[in-house]
Amino acid sequence: MNRNGLLRLLFLSFLLLSGCWNRTELNELGITAATGFDKEGKEWVMSYQVIVPSVMAIGQGGAGSGGKSKPNVHVFTNKGASIREAADMSYMENARRLYFAHTDVLVLGIDAAKEGIDEVLDLYFRNNDARETVLVTITDGKASDILKKLIPAESLPGTALSEMIRKESAFSSRLPSIKVYQLAQRITSDSAAAGVPEIKFTGNIKGEMESLDDEKRTSAPGKLVLNRLGVFRGDRFIGWLNRRESFGVSWLTDQVKGSTIAFSSDSKSGKPNSIRITQAKTKVTPEKVGNHFKMRIEVKLSGALLEAGTNQDLMKPENIYKLEQDLAKEVTDIMNIGWKASKRIGVDLPGFADKIHRKYPKDWKKMKETWTEDFKKVELDVQVKAKILRPGLLKKAFRTNQEGSSKSGK
Repeated sequence: MNRNGLLRLLFLSFLLLSGCWNRTELNELGITAATGFDKEGKEWVMSYQVIVPSVMAIGQGGAGSGGKSKPNVHVFTNKGASIREAADMSYMENARRLYFAHTDVLVLGIDAAKEGIDEVLDLYFRNNDARETVLVTITDGKASDILKKLIPAESLPGTALSEMIRKESAFSSRLPSIKVYQLAQRITSDSAAAGVPEIKFTGNIKGEMESLDDEKRTSAPGKLVLNRLGVFRGDRFIGWLNRRESFGVSWLTDQVKGSTIAFSSDSKSGKPNSIRITQAKTKVTPEKVGNHFKMRIEVKLSGALLEAGTNQDLMKPENIYKLEQDLAKEVTDIMNIGWKASKRIGVDLPGFADKIHRKYPKDWKKMKETWTEDFKKVELDVQVKAKILRPGLLKKAFRTNQEGSSKSGK
């Protein structure tokens, strides 16, 4: 190959090499851990927790003046005619480019939720820098206020909040978690309904991003808690369910992953029993009965007995069977409470419409327009099979053993 040919080959090679002309350095990014959406009149108010790298580099809260730690995040709040415009207004006061790919949770303010969240969902599905797997919560106030609260013992409040939601869903299941894409799926389904867990601040309402490094303080003056279930019909918030009602909906929708249930028995002691649910499965089958529908709910659950309120010998199969029957009755009652709450609020939270549509498409076509009223006529046929796998090491409750010892000692 001659010299000119070699030069041409080298020139073409340089053209094919990728460059870094559009790179963004890490120290130029404002990584967000949580975002909040509020509405004030016609304007959107967007809030976001930005991680403070300098504090994170020092450790779990950098030491400031007086020996007190500084928050690991800073909260910015901006207004705009649209959500994205509100976000862009942040550059008036923030030197870093916002980076939303690491956002763990979004909080919906009550005013924004009542007016409609279609713009929020559109934002998450339209932009490639927003993840549709972000967890969704709602607050009966302003989302910006929630983002300004610390979660004790945790370095990143937004990340800690998302973990709190996941843990509750996995180990309690009374307020099951929901992600952006799941929320979109449910409010656009035939049922057009979804439940979103509420986050609430209790305690000292004035405390915001303050230091927790007080040697005399053993607990924070206030805390964030998961409180109720916010109910959406379409993209608009319409009301609340309490925890027990929400728990019933969790059973009806097969969202119980793990939970602890206290249930009574016919024991003379009057003490409750407690079981830790380790496995649970709910199957819902629609059945047409005349001009209405009946939903056959089949539940199978199993778990370990944690507390025994009964005085019976738990080594005897007949006594275990009786406890299983009592547990099945308790779960049935919880599901009926959830169903009554759904009818009261006028929203098909169990998602029965989707199941009827799949099995009876012709009937669904006729009743689609009147489903808001027709679903209240649906009857439930609940069948629960409970299994206690591990009754524990004691044959009877500990107090029964004590009573027996006292009598023998006389």
